[in-house]
Amino acid sequence: MQLPRQIRTGKRRAVWGLTSLLREKGRDMLLFAFFFVVSLGFWLLQKLNDTFEADIRVPLELVGVPDGTIITSPLPSEVSVTVRDRGTNLFHYMQRSKSLTPIRLDFSVYDNGSAAGKITVSPADIQRAFQQQMLSSTQVQQLRPSKFEFHYNRGVCRRLPVKYTGSISTVRQNYLQKVTINPDSVMVYAPSTILDTMRYAYTVRHDITGLTKTGTYNIPLVSVVGMKSIPEAIQLTAHVDYYTEQTVSVPVVGLNFPADIRLKTFPAKVTIKYRVGASDAAKIKPDSFALVATYEELYNNDRQKFTLQLKSIPHGVSNVRIYPREIDYLLEYMPSAETTEDKEEPSLGDRQKSKRRKAS
Repeated sequence: MQLPRQIRTGKRRAVWGLTSLLREKGRDMLLFAFFFVVSLGFWLLQKLNDTFEADIRVPLELVGVPDGTIITSPLPSEVSVTVRDRGTNLFHYMQRSKSLTPIRLDFSVYDNGSAAGKITVSPADIQRAFQQQMLSSTQVQQLRPSKFEFHYNRGVCRRLPVKYTGSISTVRQNYLQKVTINPDSVMVYAPSTILDTMRYAYTVRHDITGLTKTGTYNIPLVSVVGMKSIPEAIQLTAHVDYYTEQTVSVPVVGLNFPADIRLKTFPAKVTIKYRVGASDAAKIKPDSFALVATYEELYNNDRQKFTLQLKSIPHGVSNVRIYPREIDYLLEYMPSAETTEDKEEPSLGDRQKSKRRKAS
């Protein structure tokens, strides 16, 4: 169904009128934007002719260091220079700030010939070297840092053992097996007044907690002004292992018994349960434990049972339990054939010396 002709004509006229209006508004917006950009450009050019201050970072290098000379405390790696100049010049500096030539200071100019010492560089030397690559209109207002110095050393050194400063802990089911440090000693360059007071090269404080497995850590060494360690950091490896529960059967061994007395225990072997690191579990054997009962202990025992005690425990073993802890025992008199022929039958009193212990 088509709309009446008058309605269709009115609709077309409305769309054409709206389009014309939008075109006129668009032209006005374009003209406004054009003149705004032009005016902004003129304003920016005007402002760039004004004088401003800006910070410029320039690399700083020490060159000409002879072989065998160690810089123990270096110069700062860069200098922050506050300059004052026209905005156009400062904008130019900012554009090429990454390509600025480093300020290079010649070591031989400051060398005083001593075995170890401190050199202070005048800020005027820094400013002079910086000004050479700036325009003549550029004025240096400030240098940061304000103090420039370095320490050097010509072989005054000593090798010192490394000592770790900190603590290491594991989670409950693990344990710290050992700690290794690589290298375990470093060469320390410093004036004699410092070296004479040093016995170790200490690491910075570094605590390691909650370890679940072996880990390696890079830890820097403590350094003071005028001292340099080579290398400047060490690798600490914390070897971590986990505990495992093990069980062995161990016989009770009689010690210092007369030839004609024999020990019988009930049971003949006891069970020992213990905790050991997984890496050491295979090293622990039943004969690693010693369950010893001496003749004197048993003969003088007034109880019906004997309480077992371990005489030796292998290294790395902990939480040892004995099952059963108390045993029955029998001291059995066993005369040899020669004794039977040469001697009379033992009297009742002699036989009583062989004490018999049974479970009640």
